[in-house]
Amino acid sequence: MLKQAVRSIAVILKYARVPTMLTLLLRLAQSVEVPLSIYFTGRLINGIGGYIGGGFAAASGSAALPDVILWAGLLIGVMLLSANSGLFLGLGEIYTHKLLNRNLTGVVLDKFRRLEYACFEDPDVLNTLERMGSEPHLKIYYLYNNTVSAVSTFISLVGTAVVFTQVSVWFAAVYFVLLAPLLWFNFKEIEARQKLWNTEMPNWRRRTYLSALMADKHAEFELKTFGAVGFILSKWKRYADTFRAEYVRMRIQSGKYGAFHVTALAGWAVFVMLSMIAGLSGGTVSIGVFVACITSMGAILGSSSEMSGAFSQVSQDCIEMQHFDIFMALPETSTSAAADMRADMGTEPARGPHIVFDKVTFSYPKSDKAVLNGASFEILPGERAALVGENGAGKSTIVKLLCGLYRPDSGDILINGVSVTRLPAAYLRRVFSVVFQDFCGYELTLRENVAFGSIDKLDDDQALRQALEEGLWSGDMPLDANLGRLEPDGVDLSGGQWQKVAVARSILSDSAFIILDEPTAALDPVAESRMYETFQSVLRHRGCIMISHRLASARLAEKIIVLAGGAVAQTGTHAALMVSGGLYADMFGAQSALYVSD
Repeated sequence: MLKQAVRSIAVILKYARVPTMLTLLLRLAQSVEVPLSIYFTGRLINGIGGYIGGGFAAASGSAALPDVILWAGLLIGVMLLSANSGLFLGLGEIYTHKLLNRNLTGVVLDKFRRLEYACFEDPDVLNTLERMGSEPHLKIYYLYNNTVSAVSTFISLVGTAVVFTQVSVWFAAVYFVLLAPLLWFNFKEIEARQKLWNTEMPNWRRRTYLSALMADKHAEFELKTFGAVGFILSKWKRYADTFRAEYVRMRIQSGKYGAFHVTALAGWAVFVMLSMIAGLSGGTVSIGVFVACITSMGAILGSSSEMSGAFSQVSQDCIEMQHFDIFMALPETSTSAAADMRADMGTEPARGPHIVFDKVTFSYPKSDKAVLNGASFEILPGERAALVGENGAGKSTIVKLLCGLYRPDSGDILINGVSVTRLPAAYLRRVFSVVFQDFCGYELTLRENVAFGSIDKLDDDQALRQALEEGLWSGDMPLDANLGRLEPDGVDLSGGQWQKVAVARSILSDSAFIILDEPTAALDPVAESRMYETFQSVLRHRGCIMISHRLASARLAEKIIVLAGGAVAQTGTHAALMVSGGLYADMFGAQSALYVSD
């Protein structure tokens, strides 16, 4: 825990040095305000008693007016510091947040950009990515802030306890002996809470998913239609009740130790108070020391609870620092080999890339199952090829390998004779544009959604409109119309409309090849037919790789590559494959039978 706490301070100092140093100085000043004010109050009371004489003189001794003025001035100075430190501390924290949001968040976002694609499909790091994707600078700042608060409270606690040494050093010593078990019990509770959290993480994900279903318009429509809302709600309650029962059991167990410690502290306070009263009666304790110690007692008991809570929060927040360190250590896309190639290849890709898969074998990380097992084929420049096969045959995996998202375990993938692993990412983006089955609909403007295909055409209305038309987008919606539900005037598109926007995005790109990974999954057969007819003209000067479960679309391809068992089972045109028989002919016949009435 200590290591993570110190790391948070180092990170905050790195990205917001000046305001952090100023606020640390203010926090240090704040930590001594209470003990100093108590000490100065006691000295002032004794000074006043000695100056005016009377009943106070015996216990307080004699004092001159300058002494009274000195202690009064010091006390007023501490009060002024206390009254104004909060304002300056708030201003410093605002400036710190501003710098962290700009600098630290920028570093995290840039790290996301450089991450290997495999990280986003690794279930072991999904929790880390989720935490870093939502205001990461705040999470680290909370740990830093709670760490400084705990240290500040401890300094204040020590300073306040020193007041008791004016009577007996044992008063302070016994207190710190009692304080140690409080912190130990507190850490044990945090350990139990963290263990419970780790155990319940799968249930937490399930509860979050079920809660999101209840708030999702499309899911709610279907659930209400089928009368399944009550079932989802009861399922959520089961997960919630399980967690609540375990949490209550853990708190009751830890609460027993806390109650014992509070009783011990109360006994210490009673003993000190009785001792102080006896000392005051016997003349061994001055009225000023008595007031200071009695005041300190309330402050020290309050600081005990405050420090315990601060250390508890630090223990919980340390997990955020661990996730930050894990995140920053995640593997990144290699750019060294790509940089070596950039000078040789220039910025413009070949208009007719020749693609070769040479005995490619591939398994996803942390999986022993080979998705591709010696797959070999070639796609000629400008050729329209279709990848077909049953689910899990490796079609989408081939696309990910082509785009450089993964590297093959063995074999090679060549584009114009150069391995994909050596090509710059910018070059590959100009070779391939992709419409994935699980494409993304961005809750931004229609203009921005399409222009992501070629961001330099963001203000080219004619090119954007042409891409939308060729993608079968219909209607006269303004390009600057907001899509989705993020904005008050946003338009919520249907699945088919979002897909047409994704297709238009790909068309806008000036890539040599367009990859269509199930591009018509959300379209009806008529719209699918129209889209492929459009592609015939749109792709006159481009190559195309199509992936579709509807084999009727594969008939438009000049080459059909049939995958089975992670390898290429057949290659040829539709007519040739139908004549030769085999897997493709069987699959096509089975699908065709669905459209033929009895």
